Amino acid sequence: MDLEKLLNEKARIIRKATFDKSDQMSLGGIISEFEKLTEEQRHSPYGEELPVVFDFVYMRPTGIDSWRGSYDELALSYTSGGDAMKYTEFLEMLKDAVGATFTGYKGGTYTMTEHTPVWVANGSEVGDTAVVGITTKEFIIILNTGIVDYLN
Repeated sequence: MDLEKLLNEKARIIRKATFDKSDQMSLGGIISEFEKLTEEQRHSPYGEELPVVFDFVYMRPTGIDSWRGSYDELALSYTSGGDAMKYTEFLEMLKDAVGATFTGYKGGTYTMTEHTPVWVANGSEVGDTAVVGITTKEFIIILNTGIVDYLN
């Protein structure tokens, strides 16, 4: 085994350990939590499918891509404008990411799995904000976020 492969394997083991002791959710974890939502939690009292938003300043997810902090992890991009994705559209986007190959910010391709950690960042951002839970309210589904120390 060459030195680069050895270092990459060591980094993978360390990252898995930090992920396992954090509150950060994986792609599969988010999918699982969304699939557990009941019909009442997915729809408003008027029968409309609920929008998905973040727990900060009216932001809503707009897509998913390789995270600039570590290209083999994912990030949900966000905006404050436009219409929010509804439950089904958001869940389909997540499911489509499982097994999909993404291109890193500076190149390279990375295939994502259900175990891939999920962050919150637009394409040129790194940050340490991650998805840590899901809450439902009468008219919205909220992606709860938190600060996660990537290295410790």
